[in-house]
Amino acid sequence: MTSRRNPVARRSSLAAGALVLTAVLGTVSCGGGKHASQSTPQPPPPTSAATSPTTAPTPTTNPLTGQGPSGGHVFAVKIDNVGAARFQQQGLNAADLVYVIQVEGGLSRYLAVYDSVHTDRSHVPARIGPVRSARQSDIPLLAAYGRVGLVYSGAISGLLKDLGRANLVNITPDRAPGLFSNGGSSPTYIQSDQVFARFPQLAAVKDIGLRFGPLTAGGAAAHSVSVQYPSASFTFRASGAKWTVTMDGHDARASADNLIIQHVHVVQGKYTDHNAGHPDNEVFSVTTGQGKADFYRDGKVWHGTWSKPTDTSPTTYAVNGRTFLLAPGRSWIVLDPR
Repeated sequence: MTSRRNPVARRSSLAAGALVLTAVLGTVSCGGGKHASQSTPQPPPPTSAATSPTTAPTPTTNPLTGQGPSGGHVFAVKIDNVGAARFQQQGLNAADLVYVIQVEGGLSRYLAVYDSVHTDRSHVPARIGPVRSARQSDIPLLAAYGRVGLVYSGAISGLLKDLGRANLVNITPDRAPGLFSNGGSSPTYIQSDQVFARFPQLAAVKDIGLRFGPLTAGGAAAHSVSVQYPSASFTFRASGAKWTVTMDGHDARASADNLIIQHVHVVQGKYTDHNAGHPDNEVFSVTTGQGKADFYRDGKVWHGTWSKPTDTSPTTYAVNGRTFLLAPGRSWIVLDPR
């Protein structure tokens, strides 16, 4: 991927005494960031460039929620939601931001993001989980956050090397055994209220591109929306100004103030897991580039676009070329392979 450059060459003419300015613009490629070598087609570009009617979040506003205080330090947790795990989840509804990601076999997994400072609670919940293994999609997805913590329990051997090279603080049972409970055949949970003391190097909350504000004009009434993965389904229903979550027909005991359905390419990942002797191809959700998105807040829906030029860039969400404003509060972002 090439980056946008604006070098300007100045040349002075001693004879004429005039100053000539020549601007040369480089080309831009909005493919799959550091994964562009996978040679996968990218979504069509948005019809117009996004412009923001608001400035970046002020120092007194949390850039993940649009609420005060300004925020602290961040870690993310891979949370299982397959089979019995969905009834054993703890801490999901306390997350500031939840990503829903397709994994192998058409199943799904959560990547839940937690800030050490909250407006409606003094700290994150004491336990979060069940904690499961990391995936290739996590690395570029978290790159815009800076050096935040990633809590997971294992990964494919090749991916472990990538995770070690990534700009992440890897928090796993073997690196911090005292922070995890249970294990083996039992669900594993992170004792999350101790993470910030054990890992003071976690990056502070930063602007990842979300903007918050009053209700945008237009939109259409929306009572519910469903997202179907090959082996998993989610339904979100309007409940006042919030959206309740149902996963595979079961109440997920979670809600969000905003729902973003981000349409992405899902391609074969770099690694194959030979679990119990059966090869299981990982999949990779391409979140660097651009594509379409649907935005749900306050019982309404707007259709627009998303754009993230590089892995470390903030993601811009726009409707008709203008940055979409979310309701202050918690958001869910569903990576939809359509």
